[in-house]
Amino acid sequence: MDYSSSLKTILEKHDVLEVIEELKLDKETILSSIQTNPNTLCSNDSFLFIYFEQNASFLALSLNHLCKAKDSSFKQSFQLLQLNEAPVGHFFKCLINQTGTYILLVYDKSIYCVELPLKWGKYDQFDGGRPNIICKTIKFNPRSRNSMFKDAIWHKKAEENLIVCLTADSRIRIYRLSKPLTPFKEFHFSNSLGIVTNKDFSNLETEFLCLDMGTRFELNDKISYPIFVQRADSVIECVIDYETTHNFEYIGPLCLKPYHEEIEQSNIESFICLPGLPTCLAVLLSNGYIYHAVLITNTKDLNFDLASSFNEDDDIEEDAILCVYETFNLTENIQDTQSINLFKDPSINSRYFIKHSNGLHSVHLKWLMKLEEAYSINDLTDFSEIETSELTNLISTNPLFKQKSSNFLTGLTVIYDFGKTRTSLICLDNQAKFICKNIEYSNEEKNCESENKFTGYVVDLLKREANMPLILTNLENELSDNELKLVSQNIVNLIRNEYIERQKKVIFEFQKRKKILKSREKLQYESIADINNKLNELSINKECLNKLHEKIAEKQKLLENRMENSFRKLFEKNKISTNENEKKVYQEIKTISNNLKEAQNNILSKTTCLNQIQEKHEQPSYDENELVQIKKLLKNESEKINELIKKVDILKSTVG
Repeated sequence: MDYSSSLKTILEKHDVLEVIEELKLDKETILSSIQTNPNTLCSNDSFLFIYFEQNASFLALSLNHLCKAKDSSFKQSFQLLQLNEAPVGHFFKCLINQTGTYILLVYDKSIYCVELPLKWGKYDQFDGGRPNIICKTIKFNPRSRNSMFKDAIWHKKAEENLIVCLTADSRIRIYRLSKPLTPFKEFHFSNSLGIVTNKDFSNLETEFLCLDMGTRFELNDKISYPIFVQRADSVIECVIDYETTHNFEYIGPLCLKPYHEEIEQSNIESFICLPGLPTCLAVLLSNGYIYHAVLITNTKDLNFDLASSFNEDDDIEEDAILCVYETFNLTENIQDTQSINLFKDPSINSRYFIKHSNGLHSVHLKWLMKLEEAYSINDLTDFSEIETSELTNLISTNPLFKQKSSNFLTGLTVIYDFGKTRTSLICLDNQAKFICKNIEYSNEEKNCESENKFTGYVVDLLKREANMPLILTNLENELSDNELKLVSQNIVNLIRNEYIERQKKVIFEFQKRKKILKSREKLQYESIADINNKLNELSINKECLNKLHEKIAEKQKLLENRMENSFRKLFEKNKISTNENEKKVYQEIKTISNNLKEAQNNILSKTTCLNQIQEKHEQPSYDENELVQIKKLLKNESEKINELIKKVDILKSTVG
């Protein structure tokens, strides 16, 4: 069942502060924690979590209870999950693992992994729906006292709950939850960087800023995971983590090709690695530009369209590079580019979110979907997608672009696997209120053969270049006449260009379509009339053939009767007169038959005599003369019989 509408209605009707008051928590402290700490929102398939950093607790919202328990209050859908150990240090972010059983809290001095309780009961709540639960936490400390954590993420290997950490001492450490004190894998950047750049990085503390990991792929006939690390000098390093070994492979710094002047004139602020293959990075620069770059691990095989934009000066000496496929400028749509954060969309690989001080945008990389399809069949030679990414304004907190806005977003998450509920974006603003927006993705690129092309053409005509975002602001101060006039003109121009003009084009196309369909309708009516005339002719011919068939059947019946009468007259007795020859033949046949009967009687009598002699066991004795006479007699009788048989055959042939 789709609960997206009810979920949106209930969440936007209430806010978190109502639940905080009923739980008897400090309202001001919680509100301050929400406003000062970003990235405090996460979710799994059936729960929404809000982290209160100053109280070391989670507020867990059960989606099942919220949508299915209609008679319950809003507060009963929440549970307070308290940590058994209060974290220490500066909070960075919270991340939930792929199975939705652990939440990772990233601090600079330590990392905490919160184990979520078991779910059971009617609405599948934690610990049967108990309002207050103490959760077990697993603490990870850097091995050196002076070292700190710079970043941490969940490992992409879903079979194990592994944590990948970046520390300030230029090391990547991978921990298991079962052994939080000692990492089972470790990589030191200082040695590798010293070899490549001839510099000493052993004393640097802020050289590395953040890290991210890509989807696993096969490299050197081994299952590997790419780990990307951003340095403070605007360089992205790459390290390969092999699944079957305890060693890492250092790929080195990744160069962005083709060359762009923006890289030299600005710094890399942040980046994210989008899931899926091939690996694609979204790199944010300080001047507001975003690069979409694809990782190429074999530069010797650049025979597809991604490398067609390389310049002649781009000498590729590295084995692995970041091939920049697309660049677009955020300053055209976002006024303030200083507070930009990038977030992945877990529901689809080719989309991510841009959160900034004026609201929220989404970026959809349509070309990446085509590239993933080509990569899945190992055929990149025919890839030539030229469709650019689509930037959509989802939420606007400062529609008039004033210097300061009273509303801003503090966190966001995506609900995409809660039963059959459509993909929904859940945001939390600085007033602890929920903002919900349906972002269900419709795959427009997959065109079926049965799809109406004209409908797709109309959809393209009505497609707006500008979209109307969700307005989230309080206009308490009255606008001046000039501002009001400017806003009115912008709205009128937007309505004229994006709605009225496009609708006029669609009306004109429908009129053209109507004329074409009318002409085709006329041709079809003419064809139908021609077919009806031919059907009438065929029906007339059918009637004529039926009459002719009846006449032929009657004549055939008359002929059959005549033949039957003729044969009956031929074979009836005493109807045919015989001549003298036929009478003689008849007498001869009669005498022959009598002779045959006599011969048959003689033979029978002789056989009876022989049988009687054999029964008496008397051996007859004949002399030689008697035997000769008997043989002659038998021979003569047999010859007579043969002659009679021949005559009978001749007579039968002549008569019949």
